[in-house]
Amino acid sequence: MRASAAVKIIATLAVIAALWWGQRFLIPLAAGLMLAMLVVPLTVRLEVWLHSPVAATVLTLLVVMCTLTASAVVFGAQLVRVAERVPEMISVVAQQMAEREPEGESLMARARTALQQLDRAADQVIAGKPLLHSERRAAALASSSAALAAKPNNNITDGAAVALRVTAVSGSNVLFGFAANLSIIFFITFFVLMGGKTLAARFLGLWGYDLEVQLRARAAMLECSRQIRLYVGVLLVTNTIIGGAVWAAFSMAKLPDAAGWGVTAALLHVVPYLGMALLTLLGAAETFLAHETLGAALGMATFLVLLSTLVGTLVSAWLQGRAAKMNSATVFIGLVFWGALWGIWGLFLGPALVVLLKVVAEHSPSGVQLAKLMQG
Repeated sequence: MRASAAVKIIATLAVIAALWWGQRFLIPLAAGLMLAMLVVPLTVRLEVWLHSPVAATVLTLLVVMCTLTASAVVFGAQLVRVAERVPEMISVVAQQMAEREPEGESLMARARTALQQLDRAADQVIAGKPLLHSERRAAALASSSAALAAKPNNNITDGAAVALRVTAVSGSNVLFGFAANLSIIFFITFFVLMGGKTLAARFLGLWGYDLEVQLRARAAMLECSRQIRLYVGVLLVTNTIIGGAVWAAFSMAKLPDAAGWGVTAALLHVVPYLGMALLTLLGAAETFLAHETLGAALGMATFLVLLSTLVGTLVSAWLQGRAAKMNSATVFIGLVFWGALWGIWGLFLGPALVVLLKVVAEHSPSGVQLAKLMQG
């Protein structure tokens, strides 16, 4: 009994290690298969009308591409709009800081002086020439005064320039990686849809000639396709709720382009947690630019965090659990697991992967206990 449990634990850890090690292949494969299962009803209908499987598949993927492009344009427009107003935001912050402490040495100046003193003390320790207490204090004050006189306004500017360069490089790498994965996903979807019934029959043939086994495999495949469409339906419902709530909140706060922000919120919620975190940052920035108060920005950020927690986590997990007949804890734990394993792609694909795992377990004799554990 102990040996059997040890073997199961080792096998589970081996599978997790394989999923992490092979993510560059497995992520596009999983996403491509899910996309094929999602759009196969549309492809079948188009094939009946067009009498050409190639034309039906190409047209289906064009619809998906146009949808993704429109979403990217909407989100990109909002992101560029906020980025263009960053200088204005910096000016507002600087003005408020100047008005808050017009006389005497400000907190920022004292903090800057203290950091320069710390930097000089570290240089002395590295050089192996420690100074006396009084000498250290005098030298630090002299050094800080000289530094302030020589470079009064360059440190923040230089740091911001470096941060922008690093962000641009890392952001470009992320975009290139995403574009590469997306192209592979579309190719996988194309060839799977082109295979059609022939590919499905060959897949079922992998399970041997036992009719009962093939029937279970066929039922599992059809149920997986149905659950993927249910998952997308739940996602549309929760995203619509979040988009409408953000639209209403931004309208009440008298922010510009409230409808555009509502659409942006619905798009960002496709990626759980990370998407709403980005929306919270952008929404707080937009509120600060409109009202020029930190209180208003903090209030909007609080509202968006509560909204993402209530709808994005609780309601989404509950609806997904009801649709797939799973308990909400399983959905949430699965999302955390796949997010830790595959990062952003794991957060995006995680809920669907958890549902597919339950479907496969239900139609497998060895997975019945796991399916009961996941059942709602």
